[in-house]
Amino acid sequence: MTTTALARRRGKGLYPRPAAVQQSFGRNRSLPEYLLPEEVNALIHAAPHGQSRLIMVEQWRAGLRVSEAVALAVEDLQLDGDHPTLRVRRGKGSKDRVVPVHPELAAVFRQVIDFGNVRRGVLVPVSRATAWRWTKAALAKAQELGSIPPGRWVGTHTLRHSAARHWLASGVPINVVSRWLGHSSIQTTLIYLEILPDPSGYMDRVP
Repeated sequence: MTTTALARRRGKGLYPRPAAVQQSFGRNRSLPEYLLPEEVNALIHAAPHGQSRLIMVEQWRAGLRVSEAVALAVEDLQLDGDHPTLRVRRGKGSKDRVVPVHPELAAVFRQVIDFGNVRRGVLVPVSRATAWRWTKAALAKAQELGSIPPGRWVGTHTLRHSAARHWLASGVPINVVSRWLGHSSIQTTLIYLEILPDPSGYMDRVP
């Protein structure tokens, strides 16, 4: 099966677990796992509490690594004006970057700041292990409710991968996606082209 055919097959809703998608694109490269937007929303709604929900929305709407999500501080947010942003400080490779803040994420940030009485410092002061435990709990609940099929794989980067796929499918240029993700080279971002959906009818469904 060609890589294009595999990408289209996955885009039509057939999602083999990682062990079944070990076809390499270069040595030791495999397709990144991801969730569809409706599955991401189901996962977020199944989050055990507001802090876990915030971290998941940060990964989904800003493409943050889990380490970047738990390190994000109030001082890193610029929510005023028409184009709010967040600054990732000391991302991978100790590189800073600026990422636009999606309206959904901006609303969650404002809720935490206004009603959670978080005025300075880290927004969710927890470890990566704790954040990952929260995500697993949300996945278990979403699967129990039937909103995410049993057997769907979710890892620490799944929401980040989902964000990259969603951006590209929505027409965001790949060089911009690469910058938002903090990749050192656009070559790293190219793997997401392999998991884009069959474009037929998809854009009409992108929220």
